[in-house]
Amino acid sequence: MQVVKWIITLTVIQGVFCQDTGNYLANLINGFANVGGMQQGGLSSGNLLSFIGPFIKQNQDMLVHYASDILTEGLDDAARNYTSPLCLNHTELFIEALLRRENWALRMIDAFGKPGTGLMDYNLNMMGNYDECIAIQADRYTDPEKKQGLDHPYTGKYCTGNVQLTSEAVTFAGPLAAKIGLCIPDSCSNRDGTVLMMTVASKLFRNMTLPTLYMTCQEKSIEFTDKALIVCIVGAVFAGIIFLATLYDVIIQHCLQTKSNKSEKQACELKTVNGIDNNAYTVTKEDFANGDKTAFKSGDMSNGFTDLEKAKAEKSAHGKPSYKPGILGKLLLSFSVYTNAPKILNTSQPKGTLTCVNGIRFLSMTWVILGHTYGFGAQSIANSARYFPELLKRFTFQAVMNATVSVDTFFVLSGLLVSYLSLKELKKRGGALKFNWLLFYFHRYWRLTPPYMLLLMLYVPTFKYWSSGPVWPQQGIDVDECKDTWWTNLLYINNIYKSDRQCMGWSWYLANDMQFYVLSPLMLVPLFYSPVAGSIACLGFLLISFISAGVISSQNEFSSNIMFNKDTLAGMDKLYFKPWNRIGPYVIGFALGYILYRTECKVKMSKLANMVGWLIATAMAVSVLYGLYTPDGTPPDLSNSVSALYNATSRTAWGISVAWVIFACATGYGGPVNKLLSWEGIIPFSRLTYCAYLVHPIVIYVHLASRRAYAFWYDLEVIYVFLGHLCISYAAAFVVSLAFESPMMGLEKVLLGRKKNS
Repeated sequence: MQVVKWIITLTVIQGVFCQDTGNYLANLINGFANVGGMQQGGLSSGNLLSFIGPFIKQNQDMLVHYASDILTEGLDDAARNYTSPLCLNHTELFIEALLRRENWALRMIDAFGKPGTGLMDYNLNMMGNYDECIAIQADRYTDPEKKQGLDHPYTGKYCTGNVQLTSEAVTFAGPLAAKIGLCIPDSCSNRDGTVLMMTVASKLFRNMTLPTLYMTCQEKSIEFTDKALIVCIVGAVFAGIIFLATLYDVIIQHCLQTKSNKSEKQACELKTVNGIDNNAYTVTKEDFANGDKTAFKSGDMSNGFTDLEKAKAEKSAHGKPSYKPGILGKLLLSFSVYTNAPKILNTSQPKGTLTCVNGIRFLSMTWVILGHTYGFGAQSIANSARYFPELLKRFTFQAVMNATVSVDTFFVLSGLLVSYLSLKELKKRGGALKFNWLLFYFHRYWRLTPPYMLLLMLYVPTFKYWSSGPVWPQQGIDVDECKDTWWTNLLYINNIYKSDRQCMGWSWYLANDMQFYVLSPLMLVPLFYSPVAGSIACLGFLLISFISAGVISSQNEFSSNIMFNKDTLAGMDKLYFKPWNRIGPYVIGFALGYILYRTECKVKMSKLANMVGWLIATAMAVSVLYGLYTPDGTPPDLSNSVSALYNATSRTAWGISVAWVIFACATGYGGPVNKLLSWEGIIPFSRLTYCAYLVHPIVIYVHLASRRAYAFWYDLEVIYVFLGHLCISYAAAFVVSLAFESPMMGLEKVLLGRKKNS
């Protein structure tokens, strides 16, 4: 109630100065219409409003002077703690102009955050008007009465006053706090604003214990750092290389090979001459190069057009040969958009490709973006306290609440492809001793790292310059701009070492995937030589996953759903990020790859066996997604041992259900599911999944952090937001793939002569 009184006082003052008390007070009363004290006293919200309105109008001068006295007294007390006399002088100028009701001073008050509806639903974020605040220019006259000698000593600076209501975290967003947008002179620092805020609050509430108060301000301009400058230079170099490569590619395709293309076109057209198929008939054909005609009589050619094509080839042999770029030219062409874009958008795939993987990969990425849309947005909406409890009561929403298993789908796919393709390569090479293990690791590292690290380099030092707004992170998103942690990402150990300060926090998945890949030969080699030894190795990793996840969950009393843990961050760090807890689905995918390799995707099943398989897979998926559903929307009331068992086995169970879908589709028993997942239109999106995973949190962050006001969510609003995140993420992924991913794959092919696997 201390904060409530402070908000009421601030609202009354704003109403006095802005002469628009009705709207402010109406919103305030709506927010506290059900407060027990008001109703128990017999004073309804309508009566209270009708009472306060005339009171303010009749006693306006008294209230103005009271507010002035409070602010002036606060300034006098704050002066002892200030290090900026200029801030004090400008604040005094603001008070004087406010008493004269000058427009710019009233605008500063108008830009303040004001209480709205939903206060009882913890809508405590009163952002105010950021753009109005920063556009304000203070007026100062040498002669205020005649308004002569005008200058503009300062402009408005937007700040957020934070009133911490609880000392402990009440949600994964942290302690409960009220946030109020404030507009102060730009000559004031964060410390100046905090001292002033605390001093004025102490004068308003003389006999009350104040909560924790502090102020954070948005600077109008941020100094451009050396790191950001270097990033811009590197980005410009990449852009220049891509432009030159694309130009070079276009010149080769459309200029240097023109004559060669004409000759090839003629050879193709010789299959039919003057509309008659060649069967050793007497025909004539005009030479498009010089207009000559050549006649061949029946019997002069032994096998139709074969001799005619040879004659044409000999005739054009003395022409200019087709241009072929050298090694430097091929390296440059690796960056060509003209070549790389069609490769990304191509919908054809080699024979023997597991086509259903494309659909599973894309749908899983869509699921990840949906989960992050809700998860990231929960902290940035005005009605979260009402909207999310209602969502939790829906049976269908459990697929979103348990969306973390979408990442386990990627682990299954990763294990599957590593096992399936590597076993085929081992067979081709003649065993593990003849297998190029150095290239095995280099290719994986080169495939993932350049786009990952280049994006990290591009986004981390420059993100703070991308936009602005009342909640824009001007210090960046990552702690200290990854100054001490970026190298852990480079080595893929960021989920283990300094995991509480991860750079690009969502990259924990990449670290896990790389660590599983490094360990994969411990299963790969035994499986190749001995099914029994390979099975023992796989079961060993599964047991490690079960035991570690169960023990850690039990010791820390983690909930079966990570979002319901008392300390969500601790649950993420100890249980969610660590590879020894997450390897289960990867092992399942690895075993599936071995089965498909041994059977060559040719398996005979009865209709009954196929149906039973689908039923078991469906039951497992439903038990993971909906087994913990509670109709009242509260966390499931499970014992510690049951929660530990669920955390130990649920992800592997989900992996088994995914593995069955892939197995059925790959062996011809997928039916309409296989047709849907193997649709050619999904192939380009599947290729972009890796880059989409890298960029999609950045897309969501930009949208949320640049908002001018918190949104009120409802289902249709979330649908629009989700689809926007999905489309923009894939559009950005296409650009990142063209700039970073495709060129690096092209460079590897040129330097190592390596062909791309399906």
